[in-house]
Amino acid sequence: MNSSDIESLLKEANERKVDFENATVKCGIIGLSGSGKSSLINAIAGEQIAPVGSTEQTMEALSFFHSDIEFVDLPGCGTKKWPQSTYISDLNLDDYDCFIIVTSNRLYESDIFLHDEMALNRDKPCFIVRNKIDLAIHDEAYDNDLSENETLDKVRENIVSSISSLDGCVYLTSARHPTKWDFPKLLDEIANSQAGAKKEKFIAGMASWSEDAILKKSKIAANIVSWSAVASAANGLNPVPGLDISIDAGVLVNMVKKINSVFGLTEEQLKYAEKCSPGLHKSPEYSALKQSILKLIAKYVAAEGVLLVLKRMGAKVIIKNISKFLPFVGQLISAGIGYKMTTSFGETYVTEVEEKAKSLLDKVINSTPKY
Repeated sequence: MNSSDIESLLKEANERKVDFENATVKCGIIGLSGSGKSSLINAIAGEQIAPVGSTEQTMEALSFFHSDIEFVDLPGCGTKKWPQSTYISDLNLDDYDCFIIVTSNRLYESDIFLHDEMALNRDKPCFIVRNKIDLAIHDEAYDNDLSENETLDKVRENIVSSISSLDGCVYLTSARHPTKWDFPKLLDEIANSQAGAKKEKFIAGMASWSEDAILKKSKIAANIVSWSAVASAANGLNPVPGLDISIDAGVLVNMVKKINSVFGLTEEQLKYAEKCSPGLHKSPEYSALKQSILKLIAKYVAAEGVLLVLKRMGAKVIIKNISKFLPFVGQLISAGIGYKMTTSFGETYVTEVEEKAKSLLDKVINSTPKY
C-alpha cells in the first residue's frame, strides 16, 4: 500500500464517517395526554430526556434530542389551534422520518386520520403503539380473569379492528418495562424503516433492550473503529516527528467516547435501567457490574488512560516514532502501525463493552417483574 492508497482509503472512510455523523432522525410522537408519550420517548432513548407526570395536553410541538434523534411530541390534531385540514402542512410533517401513534386505550378519529395520511398517502413509516399494556394485563386479570396472552390478543384485535389498513401491525408495550412484550421489536422495526446512515444513527441512539440490538450496535461500533484506524493511519503520514503519539491518543479518546455512547454505557442510562428495574440496585452482582462499567468509562475517556495503553504497546510505538525520521517509506510504515494499533485497541474495547452491555441487559431482564 502506498501513500496514494492510504489517502484514497482516508477519503472514503471520512465520507462514510461524515454521512453518519451528519445523519439525523426526526420522529413524530402522536397521542393524547396521559397515553405515556414522554415515557415512551425516554424508554427509546434509554434515559430521561422528556419530562413525565404532566397531565396537560401538548399545545405546541415539543422537541427532545438524544444522539441526533429528534423526538417531537406533537400537539393534538383537530383542535381550534391545530385544525385537521391544515395540521400536516402547519407542522411540516412531510419533513419527518417516521411517526409513532401512542394510545393507552383506543385509537381516536384523529389518530386514524394521521395514520392514513402519513402511512398510506405519503408512505411515511407509521407505528401504532398500545402503551401501558402492563396495566391492561393486571386489570383484565382482576376484572375478567383473563390470562396475559388472552389480554394481549384482545387488545391487539381491538386496535386492529379500528384501522382496516393496519394488517395486524400493533406494538403492545409498557415504557416501564422496555425489555418485555413488543418494545424491542418496535425499536428494531423503526430502525429498519430507515435507510443508510439514518438507520445506523437510530440503531446507535436507541437503547439496548435486546441482545439483537446490542449485536447491531457492535456493527456500528466496528465502523467507528475502522474510521478511527484510518485517521491514525493518516496521522502516520504526518511529516512532523514526535507529534503523532499525542494525536493518536486524541483519536482513541474520541473513539472510546463514541463507542460508549453507542452502547448506552453512561451514568444517565445506568440510572434509567435502575428505574426500569427497581430491584436492580439491590443485587450485589449488578453493583459489581456497575462499578466495573463506570471504572472502564473513566479509564479511557481521558488521554492519560489511553496513553498508558499506547505505552503498553511500547515496541510498536517506538518503531512508529523512529520510522518518521526515515525517508518516504518510513511514513508508510508509521501509517500501517498506527492503523494496526488503533484497530487492535478498538476491537478489544468493543468486545469488552459488548459483554458488559449484555451482562447489564441480562440483569435488567432478570429484575423485571413477571406477569
